[in-house]
Amino acid sequence: MGLLAAAISKTGEDVSTILLRMLSPAISAGGESFGVATDEGTVIKKSLAELEAPGASAMLGYATLKIEPLDPAQPLSQHGYSFVFDGRLWYNEGAPDVLTAADALGRNPEDGVKRMIREMRGSYAIAALDKSGIHCGRDPMGVVPLYYAESSDVAAVATCRKMLWTAGLEANSFPPGHAGKITEAGVSVERIKTLDLAAPVTISMDDAIDILDQLLTKAVETRCRGLLQGALGFSGGIDSSLLAHYLDKAGADIDLICVGMEGSKEFATAERAADSLDLPLKMEAFTQEDMEADLDAVLWAIEEPDPMKTAVALPLYWVARIASDSGSRVFFSGNGSDELFGGYRKYVTEYVERGETVRETMYADVVASYEVNHERDHKICMEHGMELRLPFADLGLVEFGLSLPTELKLSLEPDSPRKLVLRRLAEKLGFPEEVAQKPKRAVQYSTGVNNALRKLARREGKSLPGFLGNRFEELKKKRLGDNP
Repeated sequence: MGLLAAAISKTGEDVSTILLRMLSPAISAGGESFGVATDEGTVIKKSLAELEAPGASAMLGYATLKIEPLDPAQPLSQHGYSFVFDGRLWYNEGAPDVLTAADALGRNPEDGVKRMIREMRGSYAIAALDKSGIHCGRDPMGVVPLYYAESSDVAAVATCRKMLWTAGLEANSFPPGHAGKITEAGVSVERIKTLDLAAPVTISMDDAIDILDQLLTKAVETRCRGLLQGALGFSGGIDSSLLAHYLDKAGADIDLICVGMEGSKEFATAERAADSLDLPLKMEAFTQEDMEADLDAVLWAIEEPDPMKTAVALPLYWVARIASDSGSRVFFSGNGSDELFGGYRKYVTEYVERGETVRETMYADVVASYEVNHERDHKICMEHGMELRLPFADLGLVEFGLSLPTELKLSLEPDSPRKLVLRRLAEKLGFPEEVAQKPKRAVQYSTGVNNALRKLARREGKSLPGFLGNRFEELKKKRLGDNP
């Protein structure tokens, strides 16, 4: 895991200063090595200060945050080009993922990036530099962030927006399942493999439960490969309880962590669920002062002042910090389950009122999860030097979930529990009814963070969107100086 950066001048000018500036956010994230590559070769140093980038009009860079023992410093070079692989190949066995990626890229990185997106199941972004330009791509689920931008002078891609902001560029999220080519002419993007909404399959609830059990077992097992110690954000709800079960089944050494504002009812619910699973739980309460102290760090990590994203990111920021301080480098989350299996009240409302159109709504939300959820959570975890792993974003599991008929997910009773197939799975696994049937409550509300943010905004005499927007713009100006 790390931060990827690549830039090319449209006018033939040297981009080394721009690229080094783009890598600077990795210093606070704990980069353990910094490397740059041109068509003349690769230079890697232990710190950004030591790195003297050779002058070139096209460059590739990477700051490595070592998570697994075999994670190498990058960029790497082969066959006359250099590349960076940022992520994991979940169904790869034997060689380290980056070497498997190197084999898949082969001698032609432009074709190789497209081949990886079509064939390699994982969570990753990739970029390669050869004499024809920069070739980049992102897996179909988009768990690992990638952004692109261009001006009249330069075009670039990077792991996060702030890296592009340092170069005076406005960032766009690179679409999952697409490949891109960056040349002096600019950025071109091509669709390779994306999620499709097929007709629902004919399947019984019992058969769906059995297949879902197998898919979740495999999705969790593959994400435990090479794991020394990890953490799981735990609320006691159906998603985190199922992941706790499968992580325990896989033999993982996992800390369950629950956070919330002082007085949150989340703690009692999580404690009862952890007790029923016979798993230890860490809990920590935070104050209004704690939230205000961490707000700027969260806004800068998620790179936008959206109220919902901020309210979700704050408890995740606390959980990830606790996990990191406890020695974990990998963080598991149930993110992705609600969109896939119908966790939100809006889905059952639409199902009652308009029937099967809800399948298209849920599909659209699954497709949009990379921008709404995954990028935010990845960047929050990276802020604490942790790698985010999302079993519910496993491509095979997602494709199966999208194929299920709506009646296995939702009831026509508006107040009934949602995510029916997950709840039936929990019952089959022996979960107590309190856990299997626990109603969905969004983390920003269950932890008390949303109310605390609104209280802070009212104290300033502003609406929450206005308060966060002003604070973010001030923070951005402070951090970037003269850059936009």
